[in-house]
Amino acid sequence: MKKLLISFISIFMISLSASEDNIRNSLKNILPDGAKIESIEESSIPDIFAVYYGDLQPIYVTKDGSFFIYGDIYKINSNSISNITDESIAERRKIILENIPKDELISFKSSNEQFSVVVFTDVDCGYCRKLHNQVNEYNKLGISINYAAYPRSGLGTTAFNKMVSAWCSADPKDSISKLKNNKNLDLTFCDTQPVSKHYVIGQKLGVNGTPAIFSMDGKMFPGYVEPEELLLRLKS
Repeated sequence: MKKLLISFISIFMISLSASEDNIRNSLKNILPDGAKIESIEESSIPDIFAVYYGDLQPIYVTKDGSFFIYGDIYKINSNSISNITDESIAERRKIILENIPKDELISFKSSNEQFSVVVFTDVDCGYCRKLHNQVNEYNKLGISINYAAYPRSGLGTTAFNKMVSAWCSADPKDSISKLKNNKNLDLTFCDTQPVSKHYVIGQKLGVNGTPAIFSMDGKMFPGYVEPEELLLRLKS
């Protein structure tokens, strides 16, 4: 029985390797310049593989590499449908968010926390400022706000320098509050600043505007969301 099991596993691994080779050979000429296949995984559909190449959105490819699908795949359940692509993306986002050290975030904690969100923010963004001015309202509803830095203008810009100064200050909460209220800070820099890293993580997560709100289970809520509406979305 043990030998039979080992033989079955060996045949499966050979088949999987052959499928991966077919897929890699087929995709190498059609992926964007500079794109590199990170992983090839079995999907929930027989003989269809999910290929990740630097984007959270996978390409679905047949095992012989002859056909591919770029888009969402839905599963038909008894009384509903579920978007398995969204579920996969959310799970990958969750892992990325969990790997951001807590002490790298500027946190405004709720005393009766029910939910915690990571908000990619820019200090010069109007809707980011609106959200920040309502931090107490989010906190009263049991939502903790944890800021990650996302200077929309890019690295090395004025917004980037402001955010580095906030994260490197003796009191980051006070400093980011001042910036969001259009007050100036003395520009400072520190080797431990996480702003550059947060910016790259934000791009990986699909942030293309601020604020970008993420629940800890990987759901993304792009743009400003009113406190009560955010609570409803987090509960759903």
